[in-house]
Amino acid sequence: MLFFNYEEYKILVYTLSGLIFLLYLFLYRRKHAWLKAFGQRALIDRFSKIPNIYRNLLKGLSISAAFCAMSLAILQPKWQTTQDYYEKEGLEIVFVLDVSISMLAEDVKPNRLQRAKMEISNLVRELEDDRVGLVVFAARAFSLLPYPTNDYEKVFLRILNMINENYVRFVPYGTNIGNAFILAMNSFSKENAKKIMIFLTDGEEQIITRSQIAEAVKLLLEKKDIAIYVVGIGDSKKASPIPKRDKEGNVIGYEATEEGETIYTKPNPKFLGEIAEIVGGTYQHDATGDELKHIFTQVIEQNKNIIGIKKKNIIRDVSQYFLGGALALLALYFIL
Repeated sequence: MLFFNYEEYKILVYTLSGLIFLLYLFLYRRKHAWLKAFGQRALIDRFSKIPNIYRNLLKGLSISAAFCAMSLAILQPKWQTTQDYYEKEGLEIVFVLDVSISMLAEDVKPNRLQRAKMEISNLVRELEDDRVGLVVFAARAFSLLPYPTNDYEKVFLRILNMINENYVRFVPYGTNIGNAFILAMNSFSKENAKKIMIFLTDGEEQIITRSQIAEAVKLLLEKKDIAIYVVGIGDSKKASPIPKRDKEGNVIGYEATEEGETIYTKPNPKFLGEIAEIVGGTYQHDATGDELKHIFTQVIEQNKNIIGIKKKNIIRDVSQYFLGGALALLALYFIL
């Protein structure tokens, strides 16, 4: 269905277009009368370049229609269609992000941490009616949101963007997965919504105790509605150094031990797979970062349940078609 943002001016546009056509006909009749008074009209029609009556009618229609099309384009024409879409229940998703120093390794571009953040941001921007939370962890875990939110741009993404290399170097060294699991499980609300935990880590520098794992499993048994997905990131076949950068972003060296030996980091998929099995979750690994988007999308689609079918109005701007039509009509006017 076609409509205009300024519908009230359509009558004015149509009226002016009609007046332009009548004015063109009036001027043509005056010219015709003048030529008739001049005499020998048949000879003038034969040897002059003045269009005949039919071409003049087409020229008049072309110029008035071109004016009409351009004027309607100014009124912001829109085309509305109705489309059925599946309404899906809202999810509650808590992202658990490893911010240990090994996540600065660049076997995944630009590095493990930045790539994970980029793919989380891309996923969140595509969500609708879902709530998201964020827990980060190194030697300790921290919940960066007091409760899951559906304000993606102003709250979640702003906080996510605050996590950078300076933040990583500020938090205590280590990767305490047990503490992260416990805090993440307690970050979910008590509302009746399907709950998902997406755990992103390279699995390096583990600080984990049996008591923490036992507590995490106990919490999971109490909250059976939580689906857990552990996602490993980084090249597990090749160890990578951890670069140090200056304020301009230039590499000035690599992380080293007190003895001066370069520290290398390599993800541990076997360990992460065992953790996922213990907590009853699913484990997937992405060595390059290219599969993260597919993994995230797959997780969401697996847990979204259809609760109804609704109609959605789709509105498109079609002013370019009116402008194109106006230009074509002007070209026809000058050709005739």
